[in-house]
Amino acid sequence: MKILVTGATGFVGAEIVKQLLAQDKSVRALKRASSNTHLLKDYEGRFEWVNGDVNDIPSLEKAFEGITHVYHSAAMISFDPAEKYKMFKVNIEGTANMVNMALAKGVEKFLHVSSVSAFGRYDIKHPINEQTKWVEHDENTNYAIAKHRSELEVWRAYEEGLNTVIANPATILGYGDWTQGSSQIFKNVYDEISFYPTGINGFVSVEDVAKTCIQLMQSDISGERFIISAENLSFKELFGMIANAFGKSAPSRPLSPFIRAIGWRFYWLKSKLLGQQPLVTKETTVYTSRDYIYENNKVKKALNYTFEPIGEVVKRACKQYTQAANS
Repeated sequence: MKILVTGATGFVGAEIVKQLLAQDKSVRALKRASSNTHLLKDYEGRFEWVNGDVNDIPSLEKAFEGITHVYHSAAMISFDPAEKYKMFKVNIEGTANMVNMALAKGVEKFLHVSSVSAFGRYDIKHPINEQTKWVEHDENTNYAIAKHRSELEVWRAYEEGLNTVIANPATILGYGDWTQGSSQIFKNVYDEISFYPTGINGFVSVEDVAKTCIQLMQSDISGERFIISAENLSFKELFGMIANAFGKSAPSRPLSPFIRAIGWRFYWLKSKLLGQQPLVTKETTVYTSRDYIYENNKVKKALNYTFEPIGEVVKRACKQYTQAANS
């Protein structure tokens, strides 16, 4: 067995590589030449790096040589409208390139790391499970659209004969780079922000995401998707857990529609002046104000899996972030 992992320089991909190495698997990891590999710096020499890009076909030809199993976790996450088409190219076209190459190379199994976003970002009034259908809606974020359409490429490849499985993680928590992605939640609470979003979402540890992905890959399951979510919590509850673990004051003021409207415009202007990605956008203020309840019964039953409680995930991550901040 020879395994290819895309997105190995990212939060989930790096954790998948670590856990595969703990099982003494032979791993090749795809990265761009300019990528920061710090998440796997302690594992150098134990696996093979290969430079490439999901939108560079010749580099994929090289990356797929001798590969039997693929974990496709590479994706672009952005809620900046200016990056819509770049994100579509990476997430949709890139996934199409990956499954096409897997078909051409006779890959035995392909696991696609998607997101619960692929179920839609409109205001769903009932628990979301694997049977929930995508509905076109003006509140679907560009990221949600990109993840939905990337899944369509995987389903298309399945119909063409590729052995596939899709993992749909909820919001992923754990120790990582707290200036990026969902890890920014920890930095915001550490800095004692005053406001909290009013919505509810699913949350899961990065370790559980990697574990379930590996177990799904190693199972006989094919042609199915699985929500990977440990618990549904309000952002107020989550922020309170994090603040308590850090010994900080918890945010006490809910983000009202008026404050949300001011906030995303302020961060938009700030991003333009500083040439940075906006921390808050109109899209993020909308979906974090909604209640999304995710069911996890399917994956728990299929794998006989027990998720780590989010309270324990938060305690461990906050300890690691505190140590890093003080070092």
